[in-house]
Amino acid sequence: MGIGIYTLVTSADNTIRQGYMASTGHSLIFIAKEKGFFEEEGLDVQLYEFSTGPEGLTALIADKIDVQSGGVAQPLEFINKEKDLQVIGGMMSGGSAAIAKNQQLADSLRNDPKKYEGLTVAAVKMSTSDVAIKSALKEQGMDLTKINFAYFRTAADVVKAVKTGKADADLVWPPFQYTAQQQGLAIVKHSNEYLPNHPCCRVITTSAKLNENPDKWVKYERALIKAYNFYKNDPDGTTAVVGKYVKMDPAVLKQALYDGHLSLSPVPNKKGTIEFWKHVEAIGYSKLDPNVDLSKHIGTSIYKKALDQLSSQFPNNANYQFLQQEYPR
Repeated sequence: MGIGIYTLVTSADNTIRQGYMASTGHSLIFIAKEKGFFEEEGLDVQLYEFSTGPEGLTALIADKIDVQSGGVAQPLEFINKEKDLQVIGGMMSGGSAAIAKNQQLADSLRNDPKKYEGLTVAAVKMSTSDVAIKSALKEQGMDLTKINFAYFRTAADVVKAVKTGKADADLVWPPFQYTAQQQGLAIVKHSNEYLPNHPCCRVITTSAKLNENPDKWVKYERALIKAYNFYKNDPDGTTAVVGKYVKMDPAVLKQALYDGHLSLSPVPNKKGTIEFWKHVEAIGYSKLDPNVDLSKHIGTSIYKKALDQLSSQFPNNANYQFLQQEYPR
């Protein structure tokens, strides 16, 4: 469903207006929708596509959607600007990548980050790929002022910039590293190789929506946890479902979903999400307002209640047991 008609829809007790982007990183949403897990929970989840994370967050604040999944730095910056957003769960981690115009340059950058000096690097400013990889390069001793960063609106625009010679390299989120590769570009490194275990897309709503009906959000998280279980158990089924939303060759899409760099997970990772702000500050994008406590905007209780219910219902499910082990993150 496109965003052009979202103003016609109101949020009923069992209705959730879900914002998303056409990325493999949002696959848990697609699975929960297409495999009927939302419906099993008594929810009518309506999907609204956005081109950028900030567009979705703006729609959420304006009460045109109920929940958004997109990025980690951007929602934290909205919170830092005193927008009352609440992170209630995770969607993915890792998965982003640096891309170069050819394999020779990719090999050079992989072996020596100093080779970025003097290059033009395209990115979507404050996207996870931008923050994570840029911060990692700085930690490795790079002087970021010696790199010419060029900013574009979408990941597709970023790939196009390299393809048309406007940039030498770029920073993108999944699955754009693989669509770039299909166009003759080359992967330098994945973001989790630069910055291990970093979070990406979070599940974001508002305090008002959360407090209005907490049980609805427990059901929502149950559906995402069920989707995670499906993802872990059925790669072919997952690829078929996600392919309805992410248009690319099925074999390449399956690689993007199961490459070991993208980690689809509903785990909130509160600690990692808060720590990610340090990378935002390290590259000079923002400073935390002393009146803002990020920890008060990142909750785990809704997710944990949903996980405990499913773990009790299915005590032998290995995927739910794994999520229980992961919960402290």
